[in-house]
Amino acid sequence: MKKKMSRHCGIQPLAGKKLLLTSLVLVFCLGLTGCFNNTTTEETNANAGEEPKTLTLYTYDSLSAEWGLLPLILDQFEQENDLEVEVVSFADTGSMLNQLILEKAAPKADIVLGLDNVDYQKVVSNDLLTPYQPTGYKNIAPGLLFDEEGTMTPFDYGYVGFVYNSEEIEFEEPIFLNDLASEEYKDKIIIEQPGLSSPGTQLLLWSDAALSETEFNNFWTNLNNNLLTVTPDWSTAYYSMFMEGEAPIVLSYLTSPAYHIAFDETDVYKALPIKDGYVRQVEGVGVVNGATNETGAEKFIDYILTDNVQSQIGETQWMFPVLGDETTWPEAYSEIIIPENNEVLEVNESDAENLIEKWNSIFGV
Repeated sequence: MKKKMSRHCGIQPLAGKKLLLTSLVLVFCLGLTGCFNNTTTEETNANAGEEPKTLTLYTYDSLSAEWGLLPLILDQFEQENDLEVEVVSFADTGSMLNQLILEKAAPKADIVLGLDNVDYQKVVSNDLLTPYQPTGYKNIAPGLLFDEEGTMTPFDYGYVGFVYNSEEIEFEEPIFLNDLASEEYKDKIIIEQPGLSSPGTQLLLWSDAALSETEFNNFWTNLNNNLLTVTPDWSTAYYSMFMEGEAPIVLSYLTSPAYHIAFDETDVYKALPIKDGYVRQVEGVGVVNGATNETGAEKFIDYILTDNVQSQIGETQWMFPVLGDETTWPEAYSEIIIPENNEVLEVNESDAENLIEKWNSIFGV
């Protein structure tokens, strides 16, 4: 099967290593004589002291799909730590985060993989994760860290951008973000919905960072009039529509063209240079507050920062690993736009909810 580009918020068919969509039910026989036949007090105490042999991991679909990162790395982790990892997959990070909030009083997950710098705000306000600083934490660039405590540990990062089909449309020079809202591009752009899709929310923060308040409102009002459509997730926008020729421009990632260079052997798909700069998305992993297997969760975070895992992120996640340098990136990354530090805009993630409300008002959602 041809390898597919893995990005979260996708709705690709699930073919992960272990996908368990039901939680374990523990039945306790309390106060019944003979419920635990031939079990001594010493045996009961010994069993109570044993570490759990199962680790429940929440993540999004494309991380656990057959072309994703998890199927490549779980076997080694399980063997080295004598653990069985039960993966529960969600269509997007929004539904995953909401599930963690709903289960806060009685968490079912031990660890969560794939929440990003925008989700981090709700993680903290809802006290969802227990801080942990793994081996290798201090080697991560400070600009990628969510906080000093280790509430979430970064494992990859990337840059949201617009990708276009150069056989359908041409750009002779970089443009401003605002230019994309003009009638020149009417019915030529597909984006994902902020609040439902990570790229969509990142675009909202991007426009807020790059534009004044008046420009922001005008940008989204005009874009609303000129867009081809807004999709609920990245997979629908990219695979179901853009790759099928519905429109020549799609909201995606600056690394998306590298996938096509590496696996389709084509440079037809390119990232659009934006004069205003770009926004960086950082994805993390964290220990769920109240986890049954906190020790196992910590071991997994240590593992996610090993060379074995970090070296595979480039051609599974199509993001940048948080450890290592360009010598460890896929060769195709040398042909794509990689923003310099001074081109990375500072965004106000804490204002995301207010911006989503503005967007909903403009788009009539």
